[in-house]
Amino acid sequence: MLPSEFAEVKGYPSLKRLLEAQVDMQFVDLRTLLLLPRDILKGGCNFAAAAVLFNLIAGTSVCFYDPSEEALVERGTRSKRFREVLEKFYPWEAEPLPKGQCVSVLYESARNPLAHSLGLDAPPKGSTGKQVVLIKWPLTGDEVRELEESASRPLWTTSTIVHRRSLGYGAIELAISIPTLYWGVHRMLHTLFSDPTHAVKADTLAKSFSPQWDKYVSDFGHGDDAVVSLERLCSKCSTELVSTDGGQTFKCPRCSV
Repeated sequence: MLPSEFAEVKGYPSLKRLLEAQVDMQFVDLRTLLLLPRDILKGGCNFAAAAVLFNLIAGTSVCFYDPSEEALVERGTRSKRFREVLEKFYPWEAEPLPKGQCVSVLYESARNPLAHSLGLDAPPKGSTGKQVVLIKWPLTGDEVRELEESASRPLWTTSTIVHRRSLGYGAIELAISIPTLYWGVHRMLHTLFSDPTHAVKADTLAKSFSPQWDKYVSDFGHGDDAVVSLERLCSKCSTELVSTDGGQTFKCPRCSV
């Protein structure tokens, strides 16, 4: 089930439209990544899947969690929002670490290194530290659907944060389960959208984008039609070009006078 199909958003038409336009396709991409590796497609896409999930969490924290037009441009609260939406709405039951530590592992030791330093975390201080790995295996289509639709974590999955083992030099190795994180992000969105405090604001924010969407649809159509329409605008004055030879060549009625 894609986010725009959630029962919690049926009463919010603008929010539903935003999900259809901007979010559903990212979950469709994740469905594909969760099936890998397979046959000749050898890449597991662990980093890619994790990066998309972290982007969705970050986007949710701005566009759906206490959202506003100001929040879209305010950069100083991004870290706080990312942490808060996880702390308040992600299903942290049965995790090996306290909630706050789980959030720190996701944000400081996984999301930030992936976004800023090719997945490399800062060197540990002293003799202790942690090593974070991202685990994923090829799922079946039925397993992906179960992750999307199950209200409780499927029995065949692990916790989100897997406490693996102690390393010989005093550090610990932790793993993040990408399939469980996918399930958890779905549950996070369900819980968030069921809260009218946030859903109403998200619908109001989404409604502010309606004029742009409506103009795009009415002026340019969809898909390939949009490209054709854009190519037939004058580069100097943006007037629609006209043809006198059945569509072989086009001229601007204003600039060619």
